[in-house]
Amino acid sequence: MGKSKEKHLLNHLQNPAYRDERDRIVFPGDDDNRLRPTYVVDSGDWRDVTRIIAASARLRTAWFPDANVAILDETAPVWDALRMAALGSSVESTVVTGVLRQEWLENPRRNKDRAEAILAALANRTWARRFGLEDSSPILPAVLGYVRLLGLRRYLALPTSDGLTMIGTDPEKKSETMNTIGNEVGHRAQRLAQKGRRDFEKDGEVNINDELHCLIAICHSLLTGRESVILTADEDFIEILEKAQWFFDTHYRAYLAAKLVKAEEFGKPARVLENTRGYFDGPLTLYRRHTRQLREVLPNLRRTIPVSVIYVAPDKMIHKLGFPFEREMLEMLEMRSKTRGRCTDLFGEENIHVDLGPLKAGLDGLYLGIGRDAGDWTETNNTKTFLSRLDTEHAISCRERVAT
Repeated sequence: MGKSKEKHLLNHLQNPAYRDERDRIVFPGDDDNRLRPTYVVDSGDWRDVTRIIAASARLRTAWFPDANVAILDETAPVWDALRMAALGSSVESTVVTGVLRQEWLENPRRNKDRAEAILAALANRTWARRFGLEDSSPILPAVLGYVRLLGLRRYLALPTSDGLTMIGTDPEKKSETMNTIGNEVGHRAQRLAQKGRRDFEKDGEVNINDELHCLIAICHSLLTGRESVILTADEDFIEILEKAQWFFDTHYRAYLAAKLVKAEEFGKPARVLENTRGYFDGPLTLYRRHTRQLREVLPNLRRTIPVSVIYVAPDKMIHKLGFPFEREMLEMLEMRSKTRGRCTDLFGEENIHVDLGPLKAGLDGLYLGIGRDAGDWTETNNTKTFLSRLDTEHAISCRERVAT
């Protein structure tokens, strides 16, 4: 990230109207259950998870274990349950991603017998299958862009081009930096930032495999229509899915709203914002919208498919976060792939944003905006994607939705 963005982020954090509240989780969603996440916590351990797996066999659920579930000895009953679930299902029960193969399966440090059983199942196409996106996939560029967005908080404690962190602290002063992240960005970002710093100190790069694993599970559901459940002993996956569902939901509504704006169903522009505080390259054209969550843009017909994370905590509590994605979101992903990071191509090189973040503080109501994004190009796996400054702010922030 360039120096101008670092100062911009620091100025942004000085604004009390946009400062994140510690330990506050804000979800998007309507007054009904459409596009609204569920979060349940109950007592239990991995043996209780096996009963959940067994009950899902006839539902054709796809299970996405992450590497720590493969490594831990106490998860042995889970792998037995996954094999048994396949016997009662018309499809395989376990999905192996490239992340699991890279982090454990190709070179298992522990539980080598388990690795051999999985490899045999993959080779014989019995209870386990591989899944990933091909290089030619029409949604791959968008997914790689989301990997970068979701992983941004892991970079908060690292030095940028001028030697300081993105929040203006000395990266060598680790305690001060982490305290600043907690106080000014939000408590939800601290753990990710700390892990990112440890990764960099150990390997010279930041590991964002968890973000990729989560996005692959979401794509599996959107492409196949099957429920996907991530099994994990790492609480980061709860945070990653929270952020992913927010972005998919918000960009989905933006993609749909663009069509209505083009058809003049939002009427004429209400005003033009000349001072966009560095979020846009030029003015921002504003249109009034009717509801806080833009319910008016959502299609009546949709195909809903849930994606969940089941996290088994050390204190023997099971956390389950789920979100009802809509398969029509694939169209949004294809658009963001085609444009390399925008939710629409209906306004030339200008993009549409339905959550204006800190710009909302000075407005007299609910608006969406159309303008040319300021931001940076990034490259992942030889694929270039543009990260808008506004999306970057939302990715780093822990308080995604800001009251007007």
